[in-house]
Amino acid sequence: MGKACAHLAVFPAKPDMNESTLTLFIPDERAIHPIDEVARFTHVPRHTIAIYCRWGLIAPAGDPDINGWFFNDDAIRTLRRIEYLRQERGVNLAGIRLVFELLAEVERLREEVRFLRER
Repeated sequence: MGKACAHLAVFPAKPDMNESTLTLFIPDERAIHPIDEVARFTHVPRHTIAIYCRWGLIAPAGDPDINGWFFNDDAIRTLRRIEYLRQERGVNLAGIRLVFELLAEVERLREEVRFLRER
């Protein structure tokens, strides 16, 4: 399964969506995308994306006041996770922030365990 397929499998479409409404997203680690393109990829309004930025859930690639609202592929993946948790699981923004903090802590602890096992 390629990278693009993995993202669709991890975050299933809404049951009422058919395949023609899904926008295939193929990651490119170097690419940055304007907010309009991100909104189209993810079906998330620009205003909602800005709210998620204010909550610290995603961050633009650079200063929006200087460079405009551009996002990298990690931000797009995170945006899809946010929408999945919010729409499909009913988690509010404070809960999503907590989930992300806990996931980061789990990853940090996994790295520490790997390091200790290699000693």
